Amino acid sequence: MSMSPQQVTAFQAMGGFTPQQSTTLFIGLVLSSALLFAAWALASGYRGWATGQISQAKFVGLTLKVILIYILLTFLLLH
Repeated sequence: MSMSPQQVTAFQAMGGFTPQQSTTLFIGLVLSSALLFAAWALASGYRGWATGQISQAKFVGLTLKVILIYILLTFLLLH
């Protein structure tokens, strides 16, 4: 359901920004949080692989899962 012109005007008057700008901000925050999580997961996986705690196959699996999740999240949010 879209907002009426009066609602958009009221939103801009009280918030100082448009609804589209708030949506862009929300999507940016979600994607940046997901990217930080991906970096943390890959760094932790690499440390485990480098110290021999996990196998190379598990590290590759982790990497593929993280990449797939980020691609799907990006597609769902930006489509």
